[in-house]
Amino acid sequence: MVRQALVAGIFYAGDPKGLKKQLEWCFTHRLGPGYIPKPIEQGQRLIVGLVAPHAGYMYSGMTAAKAYAALTEDGIPQVAVIFAPAHYRPSAPFSVWTKGRWETPLGDLIVDEELAMELVKADSGFREDFEPHLGWFGRGEHSIEVQLPFLKFVYDEKTPAIVPICVSCHNLEELKLAGKILGEKILELQKDAVIIASCDFTHYEPHSVAEIHDREALDKIVALDSNGLWQTIRRYPSQSDVLVAIPMIEACRKLGSKKGKLLGYSTSGSVTGDLSEVVGYGASAILKE
Repeated sequence: MVRQALVAGIFYAGDPKGLKKQLEWCFTHRLGPGYIPKPIEQGQRLIVGLVAPHAGYMYSGMTAAKAYAALTEDGIPQVAVIFAPAHYRPSAPFSVWTKGRWETPLGDLIVDEELAMELVKADSGFREDFEPHLGWFGRGEHSIEVQLPFLKFVYDEKTPAIVPICVSCHNLEELKLAGKILGEKILELQKDAVIIASCDFTHYEPHSVAEIHDREALDKIVALDSNGLWQTIRRYPSQSDVLVAIPMIEACRKLGSKKGKLLGYSTSGSVTGDLSEVVGYGASAILKE
């Protein structure tokens, strides 16, 4: 099974040279970390959860770069499990791409078939289901794909394996259970994993409103407060993408996490200058201790 790069040339540059230049721009931009990180072989590996946005790189890539700079300098995980919304083709509660590889202009990422299949065997809403990952009627699903060039860029030949999971579930208890099951499987298989919640925050509100609402959601994430985050999203439904952070939080709690850290925040208006109607982008990390 090969999942082609469906939004290369749309959400990010489609050729290797152009993509590397674009990623360098994201990392060195005033809204990014300001430098290009280098993997630390003997990093502490304290980061078990990560929130990163999934819009076009010209809008959200700088905030995503803050997330990946922190991860890169924390060491090299074995596997990245990525929860992301199914924007175009909802299906199973948690649609797992179980085999093969995903292409990017910078090289392929291999699926951790062992962990993926253990999740499917556990059930709890996890299904082997490829369709939501492909999009619908020519609209490629971007929510997982846009994370992969960042991983490939910072880790190169040491890029971790991946478990891509498209989320259609909108039920709090099912979201929490999925995270707990994932945490259990990571412990059983003794995987050094990072769990990435790929999500944008407020959609199409004024910058001043988005910033207030998104800070509330980010505060709940770094506090590992799934119930509080659920209530925040219910109050501000344009943040519905952020539901994918709930299973991430619960998996991290199962793995022993007790705190998080805000890494960055911006909106599309931070780039365009138009603050009348923006999309919010947050980056945060969940730590082992």
